[in-house]
Amino acid sequence: MPTGPAASGCLVLAAALLLTGCTSAAATMEQAVGQGVAAVETARLVVEQELDDRTFTTTAKTTLGDARRELVGAATTVSETDVSTETDAAYRDEVLAALGDGLDAVNDARAALGGVGSLDATVPQLEDAADGLEDLEGGP
Repeated sequence: MPTGPAASGCLVLAAALLLTGCTSAAATMEQAVGQGVAAVETARLVVEQELDDRTFTTTAKTTLGDARRELVGAATTVSETDVSTETDAAYRDEVLAALGDGLDAVNDARAALGGVGSLDATVPQLEDAADGLEDLEGGP
């Protein structure tokens, strides 16, 4: 049996491949839900700060842009996740819808910062989107 650094490296690589291959579809989607919750809650916080004149508009726009990227990334991960059960397929549909609601809310907030629509109106929209995502935490 080979020993030394090369053998140890092969063992570590094999363990890493084994661990990453064991991630279930539900676990992957749960991580995306968590990512979505964080993005929407961050967006809600910065909108509230903007409404209270406690942040710069450029900071709010940047934060909302970051939240949008996180939501798009989470949605991409979920949409590319292969499922093997009806339960996982239904969960994927629910997660994608909730991430879409979050993305719509963030986009509306960003548009309102640019003068299209009401920033005040986006607060309940962001709260509802966060609630919808939080309802999906813990998996199917």
